[in-house]
Amino acid sequence: MSLQRIVFRTLMPLFIAALIVGCGSMPKPMRNLGKSDVDFVMDVHARQLKIQMVELTRKLYIRNPIQLHKNPQATIESRITQIFGSEESIELPSLVFDELNGVTGIDAILLSFDESFQGDRVFAAIVGLSEMLRRSYNHQQEFFIIDSLDEQSLYNSARNIEIFVWRLYHRKDQYGNPLIYSNDTDEDGGDISFDRRFTKMVMIQDMMALIVADKTNRGITKVVHGVAQFAFLPVP
Repeated sequence: MSLQRIVFRTLMPLFIAALIVGCGSMPKPMRNLGKSDVDFVMDVHARQLKIQMVELTRKLYIRNPIQLHKNPQATIESRITQIFGSEESIELPSLVFDELNGVTGIDAILLSFDESFQGDRVFAAIVGLSEMLRRSYNHQQEFFIIDSLDEQSLYNSARNIEIFVWRLYHRKDQYGNPLIYSNDTDEDGGDISFDRRFTKMVMIQDMMALIVADKTNRGITKVVHGVAQFAFLPVP
């Protein structure tokens, strides 16, 4: 095979991918030309994570109706659209809101567990968690050959979900009531569906971290289990 053909076959997929990335409105079959097998796997994981986050938002509002009612114009579905955008769009809405004083990411999570905060705690928590997870995906919902994620950010985001869960289950107000209600427990064990959902989210992020680490041939610096209860890990 001539050198020209080798160069052409090597660079052409990259050229197509670069062209597609710049044309988000391009039909899906055309966009798929710029994907590798790994990219398709990453797309599936990103979609599954979004599904889990949407359902988490819905369940938290059902358990915490008083938080939703802090904004009289808000409904569960309107809050979901605010955070996640329309189901069909690959564009992500901004997660900076005046009602959260402009904070987002981990700062918004911390705000949601601040006892002095008078706003919608569920909204603050989900906005913060969503932005943190988005950063681990470079604010993308779809991936192409030229895209590159950071395995450490994905790993850190999985640990941050665990930290979030620990705070969700343990942070209480001065009267001993949870700041945000989650699992509804009783003498028979009760509802542990939140546990299952969070476990799925952690598994998705850990799997993504392993996929990217294998793709890039880079290692992951792991955190001692239990230590991370007290501080969120950086997700640049």
